Amino acid sequence: MLYKMKNYTNYKTEDFVQDHYFRKWALGKLAPEDSFWVTWQDAHSEQFEDIEQARNMVIAFQCEEFVTDPVEVRTAIDAILTESKRYRLQSLYQNRVFKIAASLLLIAGLSVWYLHWGGANATEMAATDVEVNDGSLPRTIRLSDSSIVTLFPKSELRIAADFGKARREVFLTGEAFFHVARNTEKPFYVYAGEVVTKVLGTSFNVKAFTSDEKVSIAVRKGKVTVFKQDLNGNAPTGLSGEIILVPNQQAVFEKKSERLIKTLVENPIVLEEQELAEVLEFSDTPIPQVLHKLEHAYGVKIVFDEQLLENCNFTASLTNEPLFEKLHMICETIQARYELVDGQVVIYARKCN
Repeated sequence: MLYKMKNYTNYKTEDFVQDHYFRKWALGKLAPEDSFWVTWQDAHSEQFEDIEQARNMVIAFQCEEFVTDPVEVRTAIDAILTESKRYRLQSLYQNRVFKIAASLLLIAGLSVWYLHWGGANATEMAATDVEVNDGSLPRTIRLSDSSIVTLFPKSELRIAADFGKARREVFLTGEAFFHVARNTEKPFYVYAGEVVTKVLGTSFNVKAFTSDEKVSIAVRKGKVTVFKQDLNGNAPTGLSGEIILVPNQQAVFEKKSERLIKTLVENPIVLEEQELAEVLEFSDTPIPQVLHKLEHAYGVKIVFDEQLLENCNFTASLTNEPLFEKLHMICETIQARYELVDGQVVIYARKCN
């Protein structure tokens, strides 16, 4: 269609609201195969806020679409002014000409009101939204601070009304992956049942379904603080009640016992991809060197007795095996075993001859 050829690059909220093609998309009236606006959003992230605000306005104040011939619109506006003076509003409302003008004036009026009076409260208005993912695929949400949330199916995210003022707070039921924009002055808090995750800027996953017996927080990048809030929703007064997590570590809160423990994620990932080839190739390499390289690659602390293992060597080509399988192979070679203790790997071994 001809309106697809418009240049939307410089469009603002009010321009999108008044665009016929945009309104049809916002109201879900386009053909299923028409993905123009989805593609446009992905390619023009700088206009995300304008598009979302315009879409919400169209949905909230949707009105019937009419053919808008300029002459007919002018006649409709004149009719409204004339009939208003005669106080015959009730009969006028039944007139199709009135409906045309009313629809247009509503959209235009909302745009002007939003720009001049609603702009100051834009963040607060957006903050009252409850984001729900009832679909079968993950959904991406951009918050007002530029943080990105991937909301998984059957999950709900609520944003605090004062989000971005003193601090940034969201409330999660279900599962979501957070990529938080760094702001050292305004910490980011995720409330998931009784567990609170506090970060300044990092990437992590929270899984907190109501039906599950556990709540888990797994860190991809950076560092997070996790704690169980008290009855008033506050953090514990002592540091002993907090858990600090780094990449490949996770905190698990057991609802029944109300215990918060630190461990490793189910499948730790390599943090330094450029060192992957070097890390996986070993030829008669001392075990302490092997373990230190794995420790550096995965960001996971491996505790062992260096003097005890200094004469132990390892030769193997480790490729795509998970970290725990790599550790199992190493331990088998030297007749050792390992355990996960407080988010670390502890190796128990005997001296090599």
